[in-house]
Amino acid sequence: MRLAISLATRGRPEQCADTIHRSVANWLSPSTHMVVQLDEDDTASVEYLPKAVASLGERVRVNIRPREDTIAAKWNRILSIAADVYSVAADDDPYVTPGYDAKILEAASRFPDGIGMVYGHMANLSFTGSLSATRKWCDILGYLQPELFPYWFVDHWTDDLAKITGRIAFSDHRTDQSRVGKTQEMREPAWWATFYDACYLLRRKEAKRLLDAMDVPEWQRTLCLSNAPLIDQRSRGVNEGVRMQAKQLEGWSGLTTADARYQRVKQKAIDMVPDLLAECEQDDSGLAARLRAILMPPTSVMGLKRAFA
Repeated sequence: MRLAISLATRGRPEQCADTIHRSVANWLSPSTHMVVQLDEDDTASVEYLPKAVASLGERVRVNIRPREDTIAAKWNRILSIAADVYSVAADDDPYVTPGYDAKILEAASRFPDGIGMVYGHMANLSFTGSLSATRKWCDILGYLQPELFPYWFVDHWTDDLAKITGRIAFSDHRTDQSRVGKTQEMREPAWWATFYDACYLLRRKEAKRLLDAMDVPEWQRTLCLSNAPLIDQRSRGVNEGVRMQAKQLEGWSGLTTADARYQRVKQKAIDMVPDLLAECEQDDSGLAARLRAILMPPTSVMGLKRAFA
């Protein structure tokens, strides 16, 4: 089996180079390779990183492309390369467990039909610090990470699918979380948390596609899908925490919404909202009303008495 690591970076060339060297030093499998995904307008990284990783040989390749609108699209570049398992990596949390690549491949081999996710140890109470998907998982979904969000909701999405389908294989490896940097592109976290909640039926459909492709008995498919509301409820709880901290997160980020890339991503999400809420209305009218109040607030105030004739 072959592991391909997609490492996305922007604007942190020195830290990225350190992350790459530390991660590669722990490789065991001779077939493991890494593609460092660079944006062509990230001048500092384009000038620095190819030279910084040249000593690592052909198994570490720098891929310079026009900048996509989402981080997920950058990670998804890796799917053009043949591999059995794909890992999502960032420039600020190196893999520190010796032989972690072999551990990931061993965990992926436990899926008899080749469909599943491999997790390392947790990065926090909610999510793993290392995420890997099998080729068949990606082929069914059409992505490694979903291109719906500008930042970390993509990890949450993938985690929900893994939980609904019950396809998580644990690998005993860790990433160094001690120098994780500021989340890039973080804007309007409360809105995105609510958009995420509104997509719960879409995630269930994707989970069903995965389950339908798996070599499992029908009772297991039914059981997994019947458990989806529990995972949805947990996700809403996680996102309620995001909404409660939204002001602090926005202040910490310091970014405005006046960004063309961000506006394109959000407009695509806004265009999805009416259909998402229409489906939600049929499933849970109370939830639909709460989501609508945040995602589609009224543009006028009704019922006010006129002060003048």
